[in-house]
Amino acid sequence: MIYYDYYTDIPLETVDAFVCEAEMGRLVTVSAEGVPRIGLYPFAYQGTSIELHLNRADEQLADLKARSRCLFEVDEVLAVIPSYWVHPENAVMATAYHRTVVFDCEAGVLEHAAVLADQQMRLLARYQPEGGFRPVTPDDPLYSGAIAHIAAIRLQIADRRAKFKLGQNRSPEVRAKIAGELRKRGRPKDGRAADALQWTIDRENAKGPAGEGCRPTRRWS
Repeated sequence: MIYYDYYTDIPLETVDAFVCEAEMGRLVTVSAEGVPRIGLYPFAYQGTSIELHLNRADEQLADLKARSRCLFEVDEVLAVIPSYWVHPENAVMATAYHRTVVFDCEAGVLEHAAVLADQQMRLLARYQPEGGFRPVTPDDPLYSGAIAHIAAIRLQIADRRAKFKLGQNRSPEVRAKIAGELRKRGRPKDGRAADALQWTIDRENAKGPAGEGCRPTRRWS
């Protein structure tokens, strides 16, 4: 994935809000044979770290025990658009809009029952804040069997790369036209995509004229 400046100039608080809103993320590990593996998991994001759990029989757990370096990725596919919304003849103008954040991480694997119970409570606080469950404790027979089958994963974030591909390489006028077409088309995520394009326009208007430079970059800051 190429990270152009105009796609990666995203405020930290916006990236954090996006990650916190995501319900699941993708863990990428590498097997002993060098084969990438990917899994989709609920998670808790804490700014400098990410928490999730794996089944102790999961092949990705074996990967992390052997090689702690991994990636965690959060994304949102927003929309694909036809070329003629931008140009009446040039098919190259067809494109897709998405928001993606990739975290470079060092994984810690924790299997102590008390640590697992604490982590489950943090995950429940995110996904089930209304309660409706008995607190998870390591010695409760309601939970001890399940706890014995999982491992807590704590991903320490070493770096992150954000790419919000929202038409920033087009003029505000073109983006506004595309946003209008998205709203007219009305697919399930088209309104959200239109709002995202409008966000780029509003942000540029607030910042004033854009600076120079559209070079690729591998890092986000």
